[in-house]
Amino acid sequence: MDRLDCVVIGYNEGDFGDYQVMCERAGPGTPEYQIMRSEHLVVDDQAMPWLDAFSRLRNRATGRNDRYHVGEVFNLASLYLTSYLRKRGLRAEPVSLFSGERDRLAELLAQRPAVVAITTTFYVNILPVGPIVEYVRELSPTSHIVVGGPLIDNLLLSGLTPTVEDLLYAMGADSYIQESQGELSLAQLCQAVGAGGDLDAVSNLLHCPEGAWVRTRRRPESNDLDECSIDWAGFGPDLIGVTAQLRTARSCAFKCSFCDYPTRAGALTTASVDTVRAELRALAELGVQNIVFVDDTFNVPPKRFKELCRMMMEEDLGLRWYSYFRCSNARDEESFDLAARSGCAGVFLGIESGDGDVLANMHKLAQDSQYRTGIARLKERGITTFASMIVGFPGETEKTVGNTIDFLNETAPDLWRAQAWWANPRSPVYQQKELLGIEGEGYTWSHYSMSSKEAADLTDEMFRRVTESVWLPLYDFDFWSLPYLHGKGVETADLTALLRTTQQIIGIRNQGGDPAGLTELERRFATEVAALSVAPARFSF
Repeated sequence: MDRLDCVVIGYNEGDFGDYQVMCERAGPGTPEYQIMRSEHLVVDDQAMPWLDAFSRLRNRATGRNDRYHVGEVFNLASLYLTSYLRKRGLRAEPVSLFSGERDRLAELLAQRPAVVAITTTFYVNILPVGPIVEYVRELSPTSHIVVGGPLIDNLLLSGLTPTVEDLLYAMGADSYIQESQGELSLAQLCQAVGAGGDLDAVSNLLHCPEGAWVRTRRRPESNDLDECSIDWAGFGPDLIGVTAQLRTARSCAFKCSFCDYPTRAGALTTASVDTVRAELRALAELGVQNIVFVDDTFNVPPKRFKELCRMMMEEDLGLRWYSYFRCSNARDEESFDLAARSGCAGVFLGIESGDGDVLANMHKLAQDSQYRTGIARLKERGITTFASMIVGFPGETEKTVGNTIDFLNETAPDLWRAQAWWANPRSPVYQQKELLGIEGEGYTWSHYSMSSKEAADLTDEMFRRVTESVWLPLYDFDFWSLPYLHGKGVETADLTALLRTTQQIIGIRNQGGDPAGLTELERRFATEVAALSVAPARFSF
């Protein structure tokens, strides 16, 4: 058998206990502490993420050892990169969830792959990377470990500072790819390592061969989405499962002032409708039933969105789909009709605020009236709606938060969540830092109208006062757990009932309410979980 050229590792969720300690050290009144308190449950006196609690209560009823985790929906970045490398004649294999697939990863590492690539799509710090590097070093010490993706791109945007050097040393990889795309650079690296060639010929690489950092030539990539579409036939149905992610576009057409993604990712680029058609056909042949479109704005441009919906109706593959959705760009009844008729089951609405002035400050190019109309039209067609909110953006006040609370109670999206603004110093709003009085970054900030502590307190107030929509946890859950759990047989109505009970449990616990009432709610939650009919998980504890 030919040598394995590359193993691509998708995601490591980290340890919830470590996360809890970090948030507790931040202290009461901080956004970190507020978020942590509102996204976990306690089972057998142990705090844990929602899906771990669900798993343990299921196992108590079934006697199994299932670990339900959204990482069962195979990490798209690892599949995409694997397919990309294979198309270039390289032998590659993907791993979705590090903690859930250690045995499978060990089997792959036993083949001594030339390169192990670690993606960082969902990481905001280096903590998840270290355990993967240590594991690979132990089982395959000859493999060249490379880390790439958004985490590396973000770290190096301001240059190779001493602090960044320390972080790179701490991660412990052999090299790092700095490029917002990076797939071509990874292919070049695999070819160079496999041939024993010069790494300095690889584009966009940072490595430290003799104690000094070397940066190779920067060559921005512009990979064609049609040419780079995933060859799904190269993956088996047991690996993919019944729910899969799919990308049909890169970047975002909008320039919201809190987000720097369009700047990093470049102009909006889309795959052709025929390419999407071919991928959907291939996924249906694998037995996939639920599709998660990961495009930042799936219904933009509107004309293309309608073409995609009509194509899915023509194909009639029996697929249900979920996506991000921009209400302000669904400008007629036909858009909503086509979405529903083509199989849309749920949408993630990045609404951010229910106050017009705050939306204007964010450059959302949307009005709350458009959101109100959009949510109503989606609900009329039985499409599950999730509203995501930001609290504390410059211009936010107690009054504007009250307007957002009223908006949520009046429009009643099925699910919602709010969290304090994460102050990204690379976002467009920081160009007005002096004017807006912005000080600090991340979850520690203040500006002319609010502080991060006030935002955390107001988010707690929203949790208490929003009564017509159900709170959605974030940690290892989020909206994308809906299609995952639907693939396991959990209907949205049953999940929403569980989440409503969860919201009551969190509310009583965080407010120091009646212990007897809390015990009764936890008993009810365990009973509701045990009563469901759920397919076994692919992972175990």
